[in-house]
Amino acid sequence: MKYLPKLHQLKVFQTVIRYGSIRAAAREMKQSQPALTRSMRELEDTLGAVLMTRGSRGIVLTEAGRAFAARMQLILEELERAADEIQQINQSSQGNIAVGFSSLPALTIFPPALVQFKSRFPKTNITVLEGQLSTLLPFLREGKLDFAIGTISPDVPLSEFIEEPLFKASFCIIARQGHPLEKCTNVAQLLEAKWFLPATSMGYYKGLESLFSNLYQALHHAPIRSDSVVTALNLILNFDYLTIVASAMLPALDINNRLCMLPITEPLPQASYSLIYPRQRPLTLAAKRFTEVLHWESQQHSWAKD
Repeated sequence: MKYLPKLHQLKVFQTVIRYGSIRAAAREMKQSQPALTRSMRELEDTLGAVLMTRGSRGIVLTEAGRAFAARMQLILEELERAADEIQQINQSSQGNIAVGFSSLPALTIFPPALVQFKSRFPKTNITVLEGQLSTLLPFLREGKLDFAIGTISPDVPLSEFIEEPLFKASFCIIARQGHPLEKCTNVAQLLEAKWFLPATSMGYYKGLESLFSNLYQALHHAPIRSDSVVTALNLILNFDYLTIVASAMLPALDINNRLCMLPITEPLPQASYSLIYPRQRPLTLAAKRFTEVLHWESQQHSWAKD
């Protein structure tokens, strides 16, 4: 390739994809429609490929367009991150951080870490995405998250990431106070229970399915799966569902003492939590500072066994 695409052409292509048509993109970028059409034609000429076609419902990406769009998004995210870091170095900005994690960090280490961090860097913009690691990994790869915290197990693909262990946590089965099964001591007694479980294709909860495969196969009700804590609490408190959570979450969830831990004698395995970020994309100054606070905070709790 003799010439590389221009940054403006990449921004035009990104905006056209986001808004679905050149007309809408032109309106958003406050430019004329012919100007954007010309930029797109120049980009396609530079690449030697047609990136999109126009259909009755707007633009449709070609195979080349889809491939280029994925890499272009990474390039633009990285450029924005680099410019942000230079601003931090020049002290004209305190940066932007995008972080993802599951419910346990969200309810325990994140709030005090956030308070501590914001007391030092009040102008840092922080965006949070909550979910299991299987949900967060694509956002890490695409450059939409700086780092993520979640449960690590052998089935989690980490070759492209840096892993920093944080803590280990114990898990338990919870129900509402007065649940018909609240005194059960064996998981085999829970076959008729209704279950709410996180939606994940890897990690701790996927490992539980393998460990208790006979139980899962014999359940009378197929589990409801979601990462929503609000949905979980509603189903547990009002519709007699059970769920499995980190024991340390119970004080934060049980605001009015309406939940209980089932006295199951079979110990559930511990989960190992780690902070991860892409190996080929170093943390920005702001993100590195925040990870240091999270590391410190994760060691301040008695339940966080390393």
